[in-house]
Amino acid sequence: MYDVTNELRSVRRTRKTVSVAVWIIAGAAIIFSLMTGAPLVSAHSEWEWTGWLLPVLVDAALVLSLSADAVLSRHGVKGGRWPTWFRWITGLASLFLNVWGSYSVGDWVGVAIHSVAPVILICTSEVAPIYRRKFRDLELTLTEEVTVTVVTQSLTPRTTNADGDSNASTNAGTGNGNGRRSNSRTSTNAEKNKAAIRQAFLNGLTPTQAAEKIGVSRGYVSQRYSEIRAELEKAA
Repeated sequence: MYDVTNELRSVRRTRKTVSVAVWIIAGAAIIFSLMTGAPLVSAHSEWEWTGWLLPVLVDAALVLSLSADAVLSRHGVKGGRWPTWFRWITGLASLFLNVWGSYSVGDWVGVAIHSVAPVILICTSEVAPIYRRKFRDLELTLTEEVTVTVVTQSLTPRTTNADGDSNASTNAGTGNGNGRRSNSRTSTNAEKNKAAIRQAFLNGLTPTQAAEKIGVSRGYVSQRYSEIRAELEKAA
């Protein structure tokens, strides 16, 4: 049986795992690039101690891009053309700093080895926003399903209560069925009110707005809202 609550939790765990993995990849690639690129820059700079500045500049630009994409993706927003160019330019710059030292001496094995980290980082910077947007869309869909399910269940009367009310009404009746008819009308009105409260909650109405629209007390609506929120917290 498909359990939407467990599926939502699984999606959230996976999304967090992907985010952590992205930053692990970025951190490892940055450290590797600093060790590889700094000697190359120092060899072509008047001041050898400045060799680490350019690799840091390039890698900081990639971190900027990853951070911005992480926030935009959470809201389902695409960065557009310029952010894509920015990622590729910084990624290729990192690739150049990593492989040029080996390429200049004809060391093709070194070129291959030192290109692994920047290539993986470039690919990660491209796929991470896609994954994040997909996970966001899926999480929103599942969250809506969980909300509807929890709200419906929290406002569904329990069978034992219904039987108890029915028995009480029967015992209190005069024997001509008036008690049962009265209980039926009360139960019907209660069901209508709960269905209206459910829809009001899903529509984002405040307890005051819902009470005015349904024609019940604000305290009654607030109590039902509190029960719904408590159930949603359990399902989260």
